[in-house]
Amino acid sequence: MLFEPYRFDNLETDESIFVDGWSYFWAAIGGPIYLLAKGYLRQAALMAVLSAMLALGVATALILIAGLFGDIVIPVVSAIALPLMALAAQSVIAVQLQRAALISRGWREGY
Repeated sequence: MLFEPYRFDNLETDESIFVDGWSYFWAAIGGPIYLLAKGYLRQAALMAVLSAMLALGVATALILIAGLFGDIVIPVVSAIALPLMALAAQSVIAVQLQRAALISRGWREGY
């Protein structure tokens, strides 16, 4: 499943954290800011680099598509689809970075 929900449990404090669809939404919109707001400084820095690489890749692809295809339909569809795919990728990467940070901090993935 692409946007899989997660639950993490802290056995010492009996707290639970739920990572669900809204987490993916905010991670897609905010990327590194989402991770920074959650308190993951190192992961936010890594996500900033990855987000810049995603943006550069999308911009490069759009420029190539616009230059290669004279038809208006393909560049317009690409201009909509590529950024949406990059946002989906950014959300999955950010949530996986959050997941790794929680596990490294001693949280247990719940079932």
